[in-house]
Formats: sequence, C-alpha cells, structure tokens
Amino acid sequence: MKTHRIYVCEDSLEGILTAVHFAYMSRYGHEYQSIQAGDYAEPSLFSEMIYVDTDMAKASRVADAIIKKISWYAWHMVMHGAMACDEDKADAVYRFLIRGFREGGCVTEQFADPAVMRLVKLFRAVQREELHVCGFIRFKELADGVMFANFAPKHHQLPLIAEHFSDRYPMENWIIYDERRHEACVHQTSSDWWITRDAIPDQRKIMEVSDEQRAFEMWWKGFYDAIGITERENPSCRMRMMPKMYWRNMPEMMGK
Repeated sequence: MKTHRIYVCEDSLEGILTAVHFAYMSRYGHEYQSIQAGDYAEPSLFSEMIYVDTDMAKASRVADAIIKKISWYAWHMVMHGAMACDEDKADAVYRFLIRGFREGGCVTEQFADPAVMRLVKLFRAVQREELHVCGFIRFKELADGVMFANFAPKHHQLPLIAEHFSDRYPMENWIIYDERRHEACVHQTSSDWWITRDAIPDQRKIMEVSDEQRAFEMWWKGFYDAIGITERENPSCRMRMMPKMYWRNMPEMMGK
C-alpha cells in the first residue's frame, strides 16, 4: 500500500496552486495525496510531508488551465476558496479541481458532489464577507493627506478588495491595513496597488488626522444619530445587516 503524501504549501492562492501542480505532476494518485496550507499544516507520523515552495510560473499554468478547461466561474470559486480561514481549504480546492479537470464547466453546478459543495461553502462565506467589507470599510484622511483604513476580516480579503478600491479611488494615495494578518494594501495616485506583509503601522501617525477629517467625523456621527428613529430601533436586525465585528473601525458605531 502506498504511503499517503501531504503537500505543505504557503498559505496563499499562489502557494495552493503550486501544490496542485506538484500533486498532478507526481502521478502518484489523487487518492494517496492531500494538500495543507501554511499554519494549518499538521505533521503526521504515517504520512510523507512534502514542502512546496511557491512557484509563480507553475501557479499561473494551473490558473490558466482552470479558466480554459473548466470556466471563469470555477476560477472565481477557487480564488475565493483559497482566501478562506478554514484549515481544510487547500485540500478543498484540490479535490474540486480533480473533478473540474475531468468533467469541465458543469462541475460548478454539481452540488450533490461533496467535493464541489465543500468548496462552494467556502466560496460563499468569503464572498459574503467581501460584500460586507466593501460597504463597511471607513477611510480617514491622515495629517499627511494619505487615506487610511483598518479592518480585521475573518477571511483574507485584501487581495479580493484591492481592485475594487483601486477603481473607486484611482486619484488618491490610500492604505488599507488588515489588523489580523498584519498586511497592508498600498495604492499611489494614478498607479497600481501592492500588498506588503508583516506591516506594523506607526500608531502615532495614524492617529494624526487632518482638520477636515476631524470635522467630517463629527458631522457624520451627528447625521447618523439624527436620521435614527428611536421607536423603530431593532438591534438584532442591525447586527444582522452590520455585523458587530466591524463596529470598532466605524466612526458612527464607536461607543455603541
């Protein structure tokens, strides 16, 4: 009987796709292999651990194959699934792609298949939070003119929302900081964006806001409180539509 192989990769979309490439090219047999990502990897006494370095060329080939042999929607699912905080996400992507490369575009509708439904659940969870994040992120203008926002999403959202905010604020210098992962997405005026890891912002600088920002926050809080109707308050509905985990970075909700 073959020894089970576990491919351990970086916790990133590129890392997972690289591991998928290695698993396919090994010809060892899908049933004897699995993939684990980054901090979620657990050593096993009865498995062979193979550590995979991220290879952008290999990852790109797998990404191209997903789009051409399965569909754009399948690529959308894989991209979101790889950003989930679930410890099983890397293997979920692998199992989905095994079926996808065999059956083509129809695989995205095979909800009775456990491997497909496994990725669908991750995809939906990440996408649902992505929509929340795009609506609840609050920028503030620092004293030096840079627009700064911080948030702490459950899933890895920076790579997913960066393009949205780049299109929305193309003429601004802005930074979005992920407090949970210590990553920052940086955008320069009329330029592209990039993500830096192990970033720790200077707390003194991010607390120094412009005079216009200070006035705007005061007006915004006043407006938010003024349009509320006390008799129609529904705390449970508000927390359903605006999850409490986002409140601490939203000026209008501070102190509530």
